[in-house]
Amino acid sequence: MPRDCDAAYLGIGQTIALSPRGLRCLQMKRDTRPVENVTPPSPEDASQVDLHLHAGQERDQPLDELVRWFVDNGVTTLGLLDHSELYMMGDEALRAKHGQIIYPSSPEGLGDFYDEIDRMRSKYLAEASIYRALELPEWELLTIPGEMLVRADFLGCHMNTSCHDPSYRHYEDISCGEHLATRASQLLRVCEPNSQPAVLFHPFHRRIAELRTSIKTGELVGPEEVFTREDIDLLLDSVDTDGLFIELNFGDIFQAAEYREISKQLGRTCRRLREGGLSFSLGSDYHRTPEEFRDPSPILSRLGIGIEDLGLVQTLSAK
Repeated sequence: MPRDCDAAYLGIGQTIALSPRGLRCLQMKRDTRPVENVTPPSPEDASQVDLHLHAGQERDQPLDELVRWFVDNGVTTLGLLDHSELYMMGDEALRAKHGQIIYPSSPEGLGDFYDEIDRMRSKYLAEASIYRALELPEWELLTIPGEMLVRADFLGCHMNTSCHDPSYRHYEDISCGEHLATRASQLLRVCEPNSQPAVLFHPFHRRIAELRTSIKTGELVGPEEVFTREDIDLLLDSVDTDGLFIELNFGDIFQAAEYREISKQLGRTCRRLREGGLSFSLGSDYHRTPEEFRDPSPILSRLGIGIEDLGLVQTLSAK
């Protein structure tokens, strides 16, 4: 029984007590309408959304079982994706890196992955909205072959640069605002030929990690945002952000929630981004099936984020 489909044991003459959401889950399971009349469900809260699931070369079970796990746990808007480089390194290097080859490490292998996602999309049409996506390395955004991009419903940029820690392996001596603006501009350029939504994946990751380290070592953390007002103003002034979305990554928001100061800073950053006209995506970034479901809704609520702020969901459903 899916999560939140809370039912009493059904014996002869017994009744069943379902929550409103549980009733929706049960109705979806029993939907026998002809396929042409079926409309995928729209999420009513953030717990039903995960637009960053690594479901290709690194997954630990068949794709059908992976999708079934999430649907049974009430997640009905799914973005299934993989890292682009896993389809560019060749089979030998892929096996050495991950110990398995699920699809050939080639553009054709990526096509095979997308074909399987399409089969899942058809199979789960009455229960979930399923999308194809691709995660691109930020340092090679403009070098990915176009043939690998065209079938994705949206594209994401893997953000992992530090602008504060010179000892970090991916350090740039620029402001966070300059970094955000550069990557956003490049990603939007990549997405433009196929009119795809552009998502900055885990853009808060390095900064939150640095702030956590500062707190642990006893350094003072100022009251400003995770990104400063100047950082966000630079992004908004430098880039036409139409079609751009900022990801709220599970790793970032759950780690920020462990520290009151960082949580407040992230909330201010999200508010400033929203006031500047930007909208958000939401994703777990799971590379393996989790042992238990984690509901991001309470943390998002403390950040001032609701389902209405997850603009990528509305954009994808309208395509």
